[in-house]
Amino acid sequence: MQKVLQRAKQASRVVERQKKRRREELERGEAWERRVNRDRLVRSTNENIRTARKNRQEDWATGALAPRRDVGDKAETYGALTIYDIHLPDKSPQDRPKFIPFADGDRVVITKGKERGKIGYVQNINEEKDTVQVKDMNVVDIFVPDWINREDEAGDRGNIVQNSQHMPLHYVKLVYPLPDPKTGRVRDVIIDRLEPVHVKGKAGASQVVGHKKGAARAIPGVNTIIPWPPKVPFSKPKEEEEFDDDTPRITVDEKTFRPYLLYPPMPMSVVDELRNKYSRFRTRHDWDFVQKKEAEDEREEKRKQLGKTMRTPLQELAELRARQKAAEEKELTNEQLAKIGEVMAQQRSKVTQEIAVQ
Repeated sequence: MQKVLQRAKQASRVVERQKKRRREELERGEAWERRVNRDRLVRSTNENIRTARKNRQEDWATGALAPRRDVGDKAETYGALTIYDIHLPDKSPQDRPKFIPFADGDRVVITKGKERGKIGYVQNINEEKDTVQVKDMNVVDIFVPDWINREDEAGDRGNIVQNSQHMPLHYVKLVYPLPDPKTGRVRDVIIDRLEPVHVKGKAGASQVVGHKKGAARAIPGVNTIIPWPPKVPFSKPKEEEEFDDDTPRITVDEKTFRPYLLYPPMPMSVVDELRNKYSRFRTRHDWDFVQKKEAEDEREEKRKQLGKTMRTPLQELAELRARQKAAEEKELTNEQLAKIGEVMAQQRSKVTQEIAVQ
């Protein structure tokens, strides 16, 4: 009986060693795949940077003769990323976050990158890559090859697709409305850090409640619980009748107009079409036209100032006489009038005495 038990224990140890060996091989394979993907992404990024620097130097050197690069086989794909460069590499299991304080539907502010300072809604979270996708933020053009981009019933989709690229999780901070402790008014607050909390159950045992990782989230130090966003129930879209002449849905959903604060929403030539370019009633002009007119006015003013410095002797004499005449036409002061009155009184008294003597 002892031999049977020993054989059973030995067999179980052999099975455990085999499982451990297979698990280690699987982990080594996953680590190798993560390393290869990371190296490939680094090489691709560095190559894109070197190419961009080379093109920038060439454009600066050639000036108006700079070549166009969005031609030929790159006429529609120039500047777009490939499907292999849009995803960040997976992180090692020991480096992945134990608690993710965000969920789909949270309002977050972007703190780094080209979209810094903008607020959006979380669309997707990838725990393996430690990344987050914000709706309508960090949008890039993606080139989809033909073997993936198949033509559907509505028509050709095209090879360029726009999508929000994932960004590292530490690039965003939660934005949540909280009351001001002084005024009591509710305002949006950027929460720098959140921690999981444990809640006591009915039976007295400590249980964890929440959304992700089974935990609630709270602001450390103030014991303020931040609720998770409500889950939107999945609803099957209503099927509508389609016709052969309908515009494809992907073409309708594509955003072709993006207004910016630094650029006009439409070309300035539209104003020329709506109003005569040379009309005297026009109030909005091109920047170049305004600068040209201001330069002409400045030259005319300088010409007038230069003409004042170039005078003939007769003009100088006329100016001198004008200054003298202006000085003579000055009004007398009260002291001068009093002095004149005093002199006139003395003269009158003198004349009166002479008449009396005669």
